[in-house]
Amino acid sequence: MIYFCADDYGISTCGNRRIENCLENGVLNKVSVLPNGEIFDFKQRLSGINTTLSLHINLVEGRPLSEPNDVDLLISDKGYFKYSFVGLYFLSISNKRKKFKKQVYTEIQSQIKFWKKTMGETLSVSIDSHQHTHMIPLIFKTLMRVIEDEGLNVQSIRIPAEPISPYVFTPSLYFEYNPIGLIKQWLLKTFALVNRRELKKSKIQSAYFMGILFSGKLNEARIRKLLPHYLKLAKKHNKNIEIGFHPGYIKDGERSIDGSRQDFRKFYFSPWRNIEHETLINFKFE
Repeated sequence: MIYFCADDYGISTCGNRRIENCLENGVLNKVSVLPNGEIFDFKQRLSGINTTLSLHINLVEGRPLSEPNDVDLLISDKGYFKYSFVGLYFLSISNKRKKFKKQVYTEIQSQIKFWKKTMGETLSVSIDSHQHTHMIPLIFKTLMRVIEDEGLNVQSIRIPAEPISPYVFTPSLYFEYNPIGLIKQWLLKTFALVNRRELKKSKIQSAYFMGILFSGKLNEARIRKLLPHYLKLAKKHNKNIEIGFHPGYIKDGERSIDGSRQDFRKFYFSPWRNIEHETLINFKFE
């Protein structure tokens, strides 16, 4: 199975509509939902569309679902999440590690409880996270504990550590890799190795992921070059494939999620989000 997944459903009302357009008119078949975003009626809006919904754990943007006093380490004076991936990582290895772990547990539990209340107690769920923060080892371990404590039926969890061979065997793309993407790839693969024991213990499945080296910059040409290599791996190891997109672009003057981070806004307004939107609309299997 190939999942074409749109992240960040809930980042804005306008962005949500553009993701819905990809569901109705394109190949998009999976949507990752921000539990604290602009998504008050997401179950109703998406219920008539044949798609898989995923819980997009969010620890970096907007307001928490927990009581502010219970997660004060994670939020600003205005009540919004204040740390990026890097900030959360350094906090996880700081002398505040114990408090950090407790508050991360509290917030992830709140987001999972919200999901269960909205979608149903027994419904299976896929899990990933905003900015891939669940891959930070202490957060990953905490997430696994919450899943167990809540008795959550998790169908799959995203491990955004792309296999190396598709990229090695596609030399025409060598000069298109973004240096930041290479750093992210190296870091996430390292964290995946650290988290491997916890994942194996949980027996939760994961898919081969595409969308780190070209994060936010996937187009049809790049996908068509890489996908045959992914298909060979998936067939060999009996795994699914997930391709991560961000098609919910925002235009000038359109409102995004309350408490959106200024350092993320450039990404939300990037013309590449429009390109990914059009890719999902126009992509055809041969």
